[in-house]
Amino acid sequence: MSTAMAGTPGAADFTSALFLGQRHPSAVVPPWTELTTGVPAVLRELPAATELAWAVAAQQHAGSGLVARSALHGMMDILQVLPQPGDLLLVDAGAYPLTQWACRAAAARGVRVVTFPHFRPPAVVPQTRTWLVTDGWCQGCGRSAPLGAMQTLVGKTGGRVVVDDSLAFGVLGQRAAEASFGDGSGAVRWQGLKHDGVVWLGSLAKAYGTPVTVITGDRPTITRLARHGGNRLHSSPPSAADLGAGLSAVRDSRMPRLRDRLWRLTRWLRQAFGNLGLPPLGLPFPIVGTRLDSLQLARRWRSMLVARGVQVLVQLPRCQPGALLSAVVRADHPQADLDRLVRGLAALTQDRRAA
Repeated sequence: MSTAMAGTPGAADFTSALFLGQRHPSAVVPPWTELTTGVPAVLRELPAATELAWAVAAQQHAGSGLVARSALHGMMDILQVLPQPGDLLLVDAGAYPLTQWACRAAAARGVRVVTFPHFRPPAVVPQTRTWLVTDGWCQGCGRSAPLGAMQTLVGKTGGRVVVDDSLAFGVLGQRAAEASFGDGSGAVRWQGLKHDGVVWLGSLAKAYGTPVTVITGDRPTITRLARHGGNRLHSSPPSAADLGAGLSAVRDSRMPRLRDRLWRLTRWLRQAFGNLGLPPLGLPFPIVGTRLDSLQLARRWRSMLVARGVQVLVQLPRCQPGALLSAVVRADHPQADLDRLVRGLAALTQDRRAA
């Protein structure tokens, strides 16, 4: 969906999705006595795996949680274990490609898989158990899935909403005030909803900077996944380094301050985009993008910004045509980097108006 220029020393880099600036240098990662257990997770997990899963589940007021090696590992287990032959699996057409792959694997087991238009689920479903799979947040259109309507739709059938919230996790969450991103617990609580009827997963590889995924849901569902998930039986579990870094990040007392700074920088940059005649897409989120007339123009502008020492993204949304020129904001961005980006964009817009 996106491309970025190779790193340039000294450049202002707006291509990294480490939204909260978490990098976990080896000197500060908690030490470990074994990097991995040497056995599948279904047989034995490191204590930090349980601690991390429960920390995330508790923040969401979900029933239970467990860890997975990645979002793909987690989604494959969810869709191989929970939907049964004859069930209906509805998948959002704009869902991340990894999710689409997992849905196709479910179809091979006799699960009926049907795609619906992006964030527009059907008004009614057949009287059969129905599962609905969606991303929590779409960077292509800058909005969150209508999770409340989805919960209502499939809840009557005994199914669940399966949410890949890897983009929003750590950024969006329950809000004490509208003018904030919230507590980082995810898009469900950002919408003011409970996790009832939701099987949720989120990778920590973006906001929290470590490649491990957490799955949450009601206790019977999580127990079933823990016992029967194929990747938990056949794949190596997350390493001690990943778990330790993730647990340190979610427990870090600085996170609220980092999210507050991220909010302020994001709002400032969105306002600057608007002042330049480049309307920012969607709702406030640390990926600040604007639609350009063509892919060629977006690529040309990116190249011209790189020449000015600024790295940005060209994105091709799955959910709509056209190209976006986007800057990914991080909590550790100095204001000088944002100023440098805006000066570069100002020069480009002036050249376009002159032409």
